[in-house]
Amino acid sequence: MEIQGRIVKITPVQVVGQNGFQRRDVVIATEEQYPQYIPIDFVQERCALLDTFTEGQLVKISFNLRGREWQNPQGEIKYIVNLQGWRIENAEMPQAGYSQGQYMQQPYGQPIQMQNQYPPQGYMPPQQFQQMPPQQQFQQASQPFQPMPQQFQQSASMQQQAAPEEDDLPF
Repeated sequence: MEIQGRIVKITPVQVVGQNGFQRRDVVIATEEQYPQYIPIDFVQERCALLDTFTEGQLVKISFNLRGREWQNPQGEIKYIVNLQGWRIENAEMPQAGYSQGQYMQQPYGQPIQMQNQYPPQGYMPPQQFQQMPPQQQFQQASQPFQPMPQQFQQSASMQQQAAPEEDDLPF
């Protein structure tokens, strides 16, 4: 599982028990309308993963959900759940410029705004049409024609003017 948030606190390494078991916690706050403060444990050699991070930094943490049964000194059985981190990454966007593979992220739930969407819906490139069985070609060809949306007519006519006078039909 993964979670993203800003680091609120990173605890120092704690050595627990006689065997030298190490653990370290990081607390992150999610960036939503009602922020959630989530503690995540890093254990043993993974404690060192937190060394390069600081409070206030936006991170993405990969973790496993862990649970166990525990009996307290009074004999009551309790169930404990914790999140055990195994990877942490910087989730900050670069300030200027984007290299290949990087992109602006849209907030969750927001539609991506695209302009000049072409080809229009229902368009099928000739190569795909020719690869279809004849019965499917007939069904595809017999569907009613849908005119090109007005927003694309202008860009299509401009492309036709700039295109050379060659015949590009596949037959």
